[in-house]
Amino acid sequence: MTLATILIPAFNEVAVIERTLLHMSRGMSLADFRIVVIANACTDATAAKARSIMPQAVVIETGKAGKCNALNLGYKEAGPDKPVICLDADLDVTAESLTSLIVPILDGTALAACGQMDVRASEASHLVRAYYKGWRTNPYFDRGKFGGLFALSAEAAKTVFPLPEITADDEYIRRSFSIEETAFVKECRFVARAPLGLSSLFKVRCRSLRGAREVQAMGLRKSEGSSVKAVIGRALRQPTGAFSILVYLSVNTAARFVLALRPSEKSGHWGRDLTTRVVS
Repeated sequence: MTLATILIPAFNEVAVIERTLLHMSRGMSLADFRIVVIANACTDATAAKARSIMPQAVVIETGKAGKCNALNLGYKEAGPDKPVICLDADLDVTAESLTSLIVPILDGTALAACGQMDVRASEASHLVRAYYKGWRTNPYFDRGKFGGLFALSAEAAKTVFPLPEITADDEYIRRSFSIEETAFVKECRFVARAPLGLSSLFKVRCRSLRGAREVQAMGLRKSEGSSVKAVIGRALRQPTGAFSILVYLSVNTAARFVLALRPSEKSGHWGRDLTTRVVS
């Protein structure tokens, strides 16, 4: 019996989609999950690669760009009355973690669930590594990372789909549910790769903050848990981490300043760091 549907939106991910699918399929009973890969306005062989690696998956191709459009198309293929898992195409996650993620949904204790994101920054520059070391001190992450990978109950999914054309789909969905409705599953861990250089990191942060600003303007509840004062407080209590926290705060402050000077940008288009889209 299928436990959940996994939606994997993918835009020109031929370099990493094999790694993602193979990583998650190890030890996975394919009868437990319905896997849907949505090749979104791809100009490479993402769809063909996905079909060759996982013939059991449903692979959808669309010429329309936009991650939200991809998720909406994928959701139409979701199993009825089953949880939905959204997974970015460049993340590493095991079948065990995916199974643990839906436990609080299946037992009825949560409408949404997220896990813990580990950032692989060993190949990144010194400043990028420092940024992510400071990033970990943000109290927002004390309850996991709702982004890149999260799960929704069938009822919760019906309330957010179809998604509007926005930049921050994960932030929009996260703010649609309260902390009490969202479970942090510590047993679920997944790996993201850090941008290699400071310039790429800065672009990623600008996109993320722009998306959060857009969602805020829609009137959804404010982000909970993030606090500059709390981050600074942790730096004072742990002086050895002060440099990393300074880098973290400086990058985010600079990104907010740049966004304040820019006019509104079109929402819903793909925007990501290409330095992580390499075979490793």
